[in-house]
Amino acid sequence: MLISLKPFDHQSATDMVELFSTDEVIRKELDLEDKVFSAEEEYKFVTNWCNKTNSAQYVIRYGNEFAGMISLSHIDEKLRTARIGYWVGSRFRNKGICSEAFMLILDIAIDKGIVEVKSDIDKDNSYSLKVWEKYSPEIVEKNEKQYSVRFNITDHIKSGCDTIK
Repeated sequence: MLISLKPFDHQSATDMVELFSTDEVIRKELDLEDKVFSAEEEYKFVTNWCNKTNSAQYVIRYGNEFAGMISLSHIDEKLRTARIGYWVGSRFRNKGICSEAFMLILDIAIDKGIVEVKSDIDKDNSYSLKVWEKYSPEIVEKNEKQYSVRFNITDHIKSGCDTIK
């Protein structure tokens, strides 16, 4: 599979706005149904968000196509932790794209010295939960709608887990 991660840039914003304009499923999931914005507005929004949250945003590419986004966010260099968030367009789902992008973001996390990753996942998002379950995370009920998940990346390296590096 030809999955790659590329740092978010101006072209990424243009590609994202194009995908948002044609993918009604992702528009609904991301609560964008009534919103219209330009590539420049989206670029500024993502860039500002990254700066405010000490985050790194990457484009998920499937071959040459823009498939979605994945981020390491709220990076805490002292605690060596980060959150992982992602989405993929509806026509790119059920192809293993998100799972492979997740492995790639873990490699980036390791290169940044991060040892623990975490996220909050909606309970009805079984696909996202399956991506995380491959890494035997700690799963805790956060509230009636969400789980909090986390795992230590170095535990997988020490155990020889072949899903990372």
